Amino acid sequence: MVRSATGFEKVVRTVDALRGFITVSRFLDEAQKAAVEDVLRNCVREANTKVDDELFGKGRSLPASECEKEPIVAKKLASDWRRHLGKLKHSAAFECIERRLAEKFPDNFSIEPRLRKDEFTQEVLLTDRRAGSLKPDIVIHFTRNITRIQCIYDLKFPCGYAVGANPWSDEVISQMRSYGELGGECPPALVTPQFGVVRR
Repeated sequence: MVRSATGFEKVVRTVDALRGFITVSRFLDEAQKAAVEDVLRNCVREANTKVDDELFGKGRSLPASECEKEPIVAKKLASDWRRHLGKLKHSAAFECIERRLAEKFPDNFSIEPRLRKDEFTQEVLLTDRRAGSLKPDIVIHFTRNITRIQCIYDLKFPCGYAVGANPWSDEVISQMRSYGELGGECPPALVTPQFGVVRR
């Protein structure tokens, strides 16, 4: 004979379920956020090295003098090497980030979500409309809620040998300022192979 659950047992199960929901439905804590940033830092460095090694030979990269020239490859992703390499390295980094973050924080990150801020309500919305929207590379957010932003990260890959060059151009500063207007708990950050995670 199968015994049916008592009212008390049902209440206990309901409370346990709610407690579990509360536990997972939240922003990442500082230790978890640091773990995410370690993944971003490592994946960006690995992607940068992987693409350069595959195209130019182990330990080598494109000379800075070639960055604005047309890439000599069968499948061109852009009209110059700088953007072609950027697309390849972003793709490799996204694959690495997706794989590693999905193991630990599957519901708290999104890759390239398109977001906009409603001009009347000032709420952040997920959209497929390009006009008036932004598409940051990585967003960590409240569990299963992309529009409750915790932190925004943008991946930047240097072209050529100038790996120590300052990534904070006027264009990048303007881009980060735009991301900051979407809100979040921390200022938007760059992730580069040479400097790791950096904020102004």
